[in-house]
Amino acid sequence: MARRVHRALADENLQQALGRLTPLLSAARQIGMGGIHFDALSQEIRRVKEESIANLPQLVERFRNEASGAGATVYEARDAADANDYVLRLARERGVELAVKSKSMLTEETELREYLERGGTEVRETDIGEWIVQLAGERPAHMVGPAIHKTVEQVAALLSRGTGEELGPDPQALLDATRRALRKAYLSADMGISGANAAVAETGTLVIVTNEGNGCMVTTLPDLYVAVVGYEKLVSSPEDATAILSLLSRSTMGMKMPVYVSYITGRSRSAVPGAAHLGGQGPGEVHIVLVDNGRLQMRESDEFREALYCIKCGACLNVCPVFQSVAGQTYGYIYQGGIGAVLTAFLHGTDRARDPASLCLGCMACKDVCPARIDIPRMVSALRARLVEEEGLPRIERVAYRGVLKHPQRLDRAIRAGSRLQQPFVGGDSMTRRLPYPLNSLVSTISLPALSRRPLRDRLRGLASPGAERHATVAFYAGCVADYAYPDLGEDVVEVLRRCGAEPYYPRGQTCCGAPAWFSGDVETARCLAKRNIAALEDMGPDHIVTVCPGCAVMLQREYPRLTAGDPEWKGRAEAIAAKVRDFSQLVLELKPGAEKKPRRKEKVTYHDPCHLKRGLGVYSEPRQLLEREGFEVVEMAGSDACCGFGGETVLRYPELSNSVLQRKLDGIEATGAEIVVTNCTPCILQLRGGLDRRNSSIRVMHSAELLARSGNEADSSG
Repeated sequence: MARRVHRALADENLQQALGRLTPLLSAARQIGMGGIHFDALSQEIRRVKEESIANLPQLVERFRNEASGAGATVYEARDAADANDYVLRLARERGVELAVKSKSMLTEETELREYLERGGTEVRETDIGEWIVQLAGERPAHMVGPAIHKTVEQVAALLSRGTGEELGPDPQALLDATRRALRKAYLSADMGISGANAAVAETGTLVIVTNEGNGCMVTTLPDLYVAVVGYEKLVSSPEDATAILSLLSRSTMGMKMPVYVSYITGRSRSAVPGAAHLGGQGPGEVHIVLVDNGRLQMRESDEFREALYCIKCGACLNVCPVFQSVAGQTYGYIYQGGIGAVLTAFLHGTDRARDPASLCLGCMACKDVCPARIDIPRMVSALRARLVEEEGLPRIERVAYRGVLKHPQRLDRAIRAGSRLQQPFVGGDSMTRRLPYPLNSLVSTISLPALSRRPLRDRLRGLASPGAERHATVAFYAGCVADYAYPDLGEDVVEVLRRCGAEPYYPRGQTCCGAPAWFSGDVETARCLAKRNIAALEDMGPDHIVTVCPGCAVMLQREYPRLTAGDPEWKGRAEAIAAKVRDFSQLVLELKPGAEKKPRRKEKVTYHDPCHLKRGLGVYSEPRQLLEREGFEVVEMAGSDACCGFGGETVLRYPELSNSVLQRKLDGIEATGAEIVVTNCTPCILQLRGGLDRRNSSIRVMHSAELLARSGNEADSSG
C-alpha cells in the first residue's frame, strides 16, 4: 500500500485534478446547504434507513409483489456471480448485442460490465464519467464523480479515442462530441441497465437520480430494461424516498436538487414489443435484480449494520483528507474511503479491506457531513479490531503494543533510553532533523521534538496528590507527548490552574491512554491500559480531570466505557471518570467564568481545531473564547478544522501521505498572516511545529496553556 500511496502522490495529473476539485466541492457544499436545516433532514434520513433495514424482509416481499403486479420480473441474487449470471442469460436469450448502462456502483461491485463483455455482449457506459473510466480501463475514483481524478487534458485524449474525433480540452466541445457518440448507442442498444437510488416497497417503484439525462435514455429507449439494486435501497413509501432525495444531491456536489429524477413502476403499458427505441414508449420487458452479496450478513452485525444506511452520496469522500491526497483508486477497492473499507469487508472480503482501512486518519470529518449520520470512524476502528482478531498484529506492532506499551515501566524505560540515544542528532533548539537508518523515515517529512531528559512525571513528582486546601481538585492526565516531549507545557498547565484557584496534581499511576493500540485494532492492550488509568485517576476522587491531548480525552471519555462494557463494575468506574474529563480551555472557563477581558495584544493568532477536540468532544468555541479573553486577536484560517495529518499510526506508516495533508494545513496557516498558531492538542503541536520547521517558518506553534502562562508571567513582572 505504501507504494500505491507514493505513486498517487507523485502523479502530477492526479494532484492537479484533486487540487482543482477540493475548493470547488467545499464551496459547492456551502452553497447547497444554505437555507436548509441539515440536522433535521439528516435525522429523518437516519430514521428512514434504520426502519428500512430493520424491516427488510417485509419490504422485500412487498416490493416483489407490487413490482410483479406492475409487470416487472423480480429476481433475488445471492451474490455477484448469481446477479451477473442472470443478466447474461437474459442477454443471450434475447439476442442482445449492445447494452447501454447508466451509472451504478452496484454493477461496479459485481463487475457486471466486464462479465457481459466476456460473454459476448458489448456494454457502453453512458454516464460521462463512467465512460471516461471505461475508456481508461480503470475503476471509478469516486462514488458519484467517477473521473474526478482526470484533468481535462486527459479527458480530451480519452474521449478522442472513444469518439474517433480529434478533441481539445474545451469542456463544451467534449460534451457535444460525447452526446453525439452516446446518442447512437442509445438508439441501437438492445438492453438498458441501471441501478437505483431507492426502491419503494409500497408501489414497486424504482427511483433513479441522474444529472445528465442518460438514465432516462437507458431506462426507456431499449426494449429490455434491467435494474440491479442492492437490498439496502429498499424503503417503505414514496415519502421515505423523498426524504433521501432531500439531501442526496446537496451532499453529492452541492446541488439543491438533481436534474433528473425518474420513477419507474413496472413495464411500459404502451410499449410496442421490439420497437421501444423507435417510439420512445418505454421498455416492454423489465427485470429487477435484488442483490445480497454480503448485505444480509452486514444487517445481522451490531457493529457494522449502519453501513447499510449509506445513500452513496460521496459527501464523506469530499471532505476526507486522505481522499483529497490520493483519490479513490488508492483509497478504496470498489467503494472508496472509510465507508468503502467497511463495505468491502462484507462485499469482497476482509483481505481486500485491509489496505483501505489502514489509510483512515480517524479525523471524523466524514461523520460530520454524512446525511445518514453514519459513524464511519467507529466502524473503521471495529474493522481494524476484526482484522487483528482474524490475522493477529503485525510483528512490529505486536512488540510495540503488547511488549512495551502494555507495560508502563517498559514504556518509561524505552523512552528514557531513547532520550539518551538521540543526543547526537538533536539540534541546539531541541529539534531532531536527522536520524540514522532505519529511524530516518521518522524525520523524512517533519522535524521531531527531542525527548526530554527529565520528563513531566519527574518534574511533578511532588504533585502526586492535591494540596491540603480543598479547592477544586484537578487530576492532570498529561498523555505521552506532553509527558516525554513537552514537559514545559505540563508545568504551564499546573501554573495556570493554580492561578485559577484549583489544586492540580499528577496521578503517579497514569500511563499511555491506549489510543495507538485502540486505533490499530489491538483491543486487548487498549482495555488493559484503560483499567490502569481508571484506577490511577479515580484515586483521591478529583473534582475534574484535565487533558492537553484530545485523543487522550476521547479515550477517557468515550472509549473507556465501551472497552469495559462487558464488566459492569469497571464500566461504572469508567463512566464516573468520563464525567469528570475536561479540555484545558473548558476547565479554565469553568473555574474563572467571569474573568475580565484583557487589553488587545499586538500579536495575531490563528487557531487550529484538533479533530478529536472539535468532532470527538464537541469543543469548538471554548479555546477561542479563552484566547479572546486574554486579549489575542484570533484570525480564522480557511479550513480551521481540517486535519493536520498526524493521525497516529499514519504518520509512521505513511509519512508521505501525512505530509501531503500537513502541507495543505500549513498553507492555510501561513495565509492568515498570524504570528502564532494555537492548538489545544499535543500531537497537533508536534506535527505543526515539525512541518513549519521544515519550511523555515517563523510562525510559532503553542498550546493555549503556554500563552496563558506567558501572559500571567508578563503581568507578574510588570506588577
